[in-house]
Amino acid sequence: MAKVQANVEEFVQTFARYQQDVQAYLLTLVPNRSDCDDLMQETSVALWRKWPEFDHQRDFFRWACGIAFIEVLRYRRHTSTQRMWFSEDLIETLAVEFIDRSELLALRAEALQSCLEKLDKQDRIIIESRYRDGSTVQDVAHQLSRPVGSLYKAVVRIRERLQMCIEGTIARQSHP
Repeated sequence: MAKVQANVEEFVQTFARYQQDVQAYLLTLVPNRSDCDDLMQETSVALWRKWPEFDHQRDFFRWACGIAFIEVLRYRRHTSTQRMWFSEDLIETLAVEFIDRSELLALRAEALQSCLEKLDKQDRIIIESRYRDGSTVQDVAHQLSRPVGSLYKAVVRIRERLQMCIEGTIARQSHP
């Protein structure tokens, strides 16, 4: 009984971590939100049914997207007379591009975090206030007692440094 409970918890935790990503994947492949919601339910059930077959050495997101793709094709065949669909070739192309792009976005997010940590304290405060907290440049300038014009220039300069850092980090990771 404890093993079954652990298996359920492991699935729920893993699925919860990637649920929004799988839903975003589905949204790229179907024509509307209602279809996406239906497919998300079908995919969730299919993932749970196939969970015992999942190889934990594999990437869960890619595995889940593969199952979601099969569900999209099944759903497409079932509803093809009722609505317009992308061709299967286009759906496959979109699916591959989404997964490839999601890997790049994950690399960029990881690189961004690393680059943010390398900023000096004042620059990090500016960027975090502006982008994480959602403050306007005027609000940040007021908080830091700096002229608005100089803060705009600082934000541009910091963003350029972050961009260069991110690109350099990804390049080093891609070609060690």
